Amino acid sequence: MKKVLTGSTLKILAVISMVIDHFAQVVLKNGIILNAPYSRFSDAQFSLLMNITNICHIAGRIAFPIFCFLLVEGFLHTHDLKKYLLNLGIFAVVSEPVYDLALKGTLISPDGQNVMFTLLLGLIVLTVIKKACGNIWLGMIVTAAGAFISYICRLDGWYYGILLMAVFYFFHDKPVLRNVFAILIMYICGLDFSIRGLISPYFITAACSLIFISLYNGKRGMRMKYFFYVFYPAHFIVFYVLSAYIIVPRL
Repeated sequence: MKKVLTGSTLKILAVISMVIDHFAQVVLKNGIILNAPYSRFSDAQFSLLMNITNICHIAGRIAFPIFCFLLVEGFLHTHDLKKYLLNLGIFAVVSEPVYDLALKGTLISPDGQNVMFTLLLGLIVLTVIKKACGNIWLGMIVTAAGAFISYICRLDGWYYGILLMAVFYFFHDKPVLRNVFAILIMYICGLDFSIRGLISPYFITAACSLIFISLYNGKRGMRMKYFFYVFYPAHFIVFYVLSAYIIVPRL
């Protein structure tokens, strides 16, 4: 398989997937489905809107594994880990009120924290694992601790993200094992251990992200160092405005 995707191309693909997912959640679901009077839609129209929303959420499953993979790549190639940690921390804090407003309807919500906090925690976990000098058992303990912290803090992606980042790090140079364990993590974190869990479109779409990751050629591509940092809170602001002030009043 020819590796044709640069890091910047992967990031753009992940951003597009994320935007589709968040558009469905903020604009279609929070803005229209949950707020529009029932009389605005026929049953068929409402069903169509729900189906479109679900399809968008399914398409959005591609984004998170790619972001986790790129975080590991950034960790392995950064020349300034402290700055990397600082940037993620600053923009996680800056993004949180916007994230809460767009998804929860309030500037401060304990119900969930944005994905940059997940990536930040993942970066801290990887840093500790690296300092353990390859001790696999200590690495597993640190990963489990990070997964537990992400769960109790209700970070976006929860333990799923921490486990994925650990897999991408431990099996960085072993793509077959990397993909096998990543798929296993996706299946386990889906919490449906039946055949239905294996054929779930959410699971299948998430697993398809590994195809794009397998096409990564190890090159940075376009310089987009601060693109995601800025774009992440910005797209929530745009969707919130669309939801609150443009789309709903015109229904």
